Parts: sequence; structure tokens; C-alpha cells
Amino acid sequence: MIKNLKQGLLGLLAASALAPALSVQAQTLIPVKIAIIPTLEAAPLLLARDKGFFKEQGLDATVETGSSGATILPGVLSGQYDIGYANVVSDLQALDKKLPLLLIHATYSHPTQSSKDPYRIYVAPDSKIKEARQLATANIGTPYINNISEWTTKKALENLGVSDFSKLTWTKVSGEDAYSTVKSGAIDAVWLAQPAGAAAVKAGLKPILSVNSGSMPGAVGGYFITSKKYAASHADVLKRFNAAIDKANEYTTAHPNEGRDAVIANFHFNKELVYAADLNDFPNNPGLDKLKIIAADLQRYGLIKQAPDVNSIFWKP
Repeated sequence: MIKNLKQGLLGLLAASALAPALSVQAQTLIPVKIAIIPTLEAAPLLLARDKGFFKEQGLDATVETGSSGATILPGVLSGQYDIGYANVVSDLQALDKKLPLLLIHATYSHPTQSSKDPYRIYVAPDSKIKEARQLATANIGTPYINNISEWTTKKALENLGVSDFSKLTWTKVSGEDAYSTVKSGAIDAVWLAQPAGAAAVKAGLKPILSVNSGSMPGAVGGYFITSKKYAASHADVLKRFNAAIDKANEYTTAHPNEGRDAVIANFHFNKELVYAADLNDFPNNPGLDKLKIIAADLQRYGLIKQAPDVNSIFWKP
């Protein structure tokens, strides 16, 4: 009996000696560098980091900010970032150029209700444009020339029965210049995401067309992306990343104001404007059926040369 007791004590001592080493090993996280642009759609990614969803999946996530998807894409290809974000049009344009990229996970999708649409076109209160169909002959300002503004606007107008866009023109604008340029009459309208849209309303502009819900309700408007090179050697990281984003999208959907607070803290957005802004939806479904339609639209509009096989551009575990 004494012999068995000694053996038991020795076993416990040995286990205690191993515990610190096992604890350190369990806490070893895989580093992953992620790039996002400063928009409200970044909320789930920020919460995945801040709420520990990445750590739960064994990832040490570093989130960096890029000015646009167009600047993030080269960083993903060069290995500066492991994973990045770009809107669906930028993604398909990059793939149309045969860049070795893969879509990983949906970021946001279009709401189904126009009253809850965060992406809109705004006009001055005394604008000659009284209804959305008149935008087909307007000069519209946008931060994104030949990109997502053009697709969502044309698609939304097509859904209203417009087919001729030969007189529609675009002018690159951003920031507060957008509001003053519309008010002065230099441009007829402006396409804006949030919280710029809330700022436009505060500046006296009025929404005339909800472009996300108006173009394709439920369509995914942006994706996380990676390079084919990274995907080939880091499949486990991508599985863990997707699991963390799944949880973060569900969490942000259930706690939208925590998502708002995250972007306010990280991007120093105006709290009043962010809380006045509507949010897109945050799905886990990649939306491949609608992605196929988007790709065909972009080809029709001349924004890409050839619509790809959407199944071949999405990373598969």
C-alpha cells in the first residue's frame, strides 16, 4: 500500500512538472496578418480579434488598415498580408486579370429592405433629380470609379426599368468635398457608403436610391481573400480563420452596437454618425449563386472581360 502511495505521488509530481510546459505549448498561437479597409463592414473582423474568437481557434491575428481593396490586393499577393479584404467588384476585376487569388469568406451582404440600406445615392434638397430613374442621365460622384458604385447603381436602375446608361457619367469625389460639390451643382448626386452617408444627411443631402438592396438583395458585397500560394501551405490557418469569422458574423448580427463601438474605437469614426448609420448584413453563406449573376453583370457593363467560373475562385478546405 505504501509502495502504491509513493508511486502515485511520484506520478502527480511528474504531471506537475510537465504542466507549465504543456500550458505554454497550448498557448502557442499561429500568427496571421489581415488587412481591412476602415468601414463599418470591418466590425466582425475587429470583434473576432477583440472578443478572442481568433485565439479560440489558435490564431494570433494582427489587423492592419489599407486605404482600399485595390491597395490591399497587391499586399496579399506579395505576402505583406496573409489575408485581405476587397469588395466583390475589386475581387472579380483582380481575378479577371488572372491574379492568383482565392476568395475565402463573405464579409457583408446587401440588406433586403431599402429602408435599412447603408449604401445610397444622395442629391441636394433642391435637386432637379426628383426620382431615382433620372440618375441614368446624371453626373454622379463616387469614391470608387469603375467599381462597386457603377455595378450597384446600374443594377438598381435596371431593376427600375432603365436600360440606357449612355448619358450616365461618374466623377471621383471623397470626404466632405462630396457634400459641397453636390450642393454647388457641380455634380448631380453622390454615391456613398457609411458613415459618409450619415454625414451627407447631416450636411443636408437627401437619399434618392438605395443601391445595395436595390441592386441585388442578399448578394455578398465583399470577400476576404488570400493568395493561392498562401492557401496551398496554410489550409489549417484558413479553416481556423473561417471558423472565427463564422462566429464573429453571428455575434455582430446579434450585437450590432458592439460592432459599431469597435469601428468607432479602431477607426476614430464620429460616434453620432456611426450610430445614425444603417448596417449591411453579415452572412456566412458565400452566396455563389448571386456571385455568378454579379460576374455576368460586370461583363455586360464592361467592368471585366470575362465572367469566371465562381466555383473555381473560392477556396475549398
